[in-house]
Amino acid sequence: MIDFHHYTTQAKYYDETLSDSAIITDGSVEGLCYSLYLQHDEPDHVVIVYHGGGVNRAAGYPILALQLSTIPGVAVCLVDIRGHGGSAGDRGKVESPERIWEDVDTLLGEINSRFPQARKHLFGHSSGAGMLLNYLTRYPFQQHADSLIMLAPELGPFARIAPATTITKSFAKVRKWPFIINAMSGGFLFGQYPAIRLNFPDSVLATTPGLVSQYSVNMANALTPRHPDRQLAALPLPTLFLAAGRDELFSAQSLADFVSQHGNTRIRFQLLENSTHLDCIFSAYREVRQYLAGDSRYT
Repeated sequence: MIDFHHYTTQAKYYDETLSDSAIITDGSVEGLCYSLYLQHDEPDHVVIVYHGGGVNRAAGYPILALQLSTIPGVAVCLVDIRGHGGSAGDRGKVESPERIWEDVDTLLGEINSRFPQARKHLFGHSSGAGMLLNYLTRYPFQQHADSLIMLAPELGPFARIAPATTITKSFAKVRKWPFIINAMSGGFLFGQYPAIRLNFPDSVLATTPGLVSQYSVNMANALTPRHPDRQLAALPLPTLFLAAGRDELFSAQSLADFVSQHGNTRIRFQLLENSTHLDCIFSAYREVRQYLAGDSRYT
């Protein structure tokens, strides 16, 4: 099971010790809520961050945003996926998977319009990374991005990634039959059925507002790669793939093997040695900083 206690302890530590020097503004576009962290009016890079399953942009991601926004020339945009956080939509539901991917185009368009000269980097953690993999390989996107960063990516059951050896309880409970009927009907049936339950501990639900405990078939399909091997091979952008060495959900070595077998030459794999599935949010900024600076290991 995911170590939420360690994560919340770490988050509290960073909240108390990390200096807040960025200018933070909240905005919305077509029902999507976001927070923008800026040091200067015209950044060289904008990192657009999508959260993991069941949470929202407030769940530790402001720490990552503050860390990255201390890098000269870097701005950060934290986004609530539709149906999460402050964004519009029923919680954990969406009318179609394509709407979630269309939202990425919408948000990218907003950032491209506001900062036309900056390089744009899509960043997804856990299911957010799976969603961005879908966006870049299953949707006819219209907006430009310069790179992709995948942090502890949840590639879904079709990737057949080996579970972590320490796993004792699955975080997600899945009812398979609604997905089967939905697929057989070409997406017409059971799209709104709550087929996935996310097993947040009661203590976390009691102290953390805004969590989403159930996902509809459509939402799950938006976030879950259908053919992750072929999709990874087809990624059209330079990609930094960061695996958490102590991930509680799946084997980091299995992820490394998957990238080695199916990734293309644009993908660079990096292991965050002592990080878990959640606290990797707080330790990824060093590798991201090197990536944005064009460190020789990524070029």
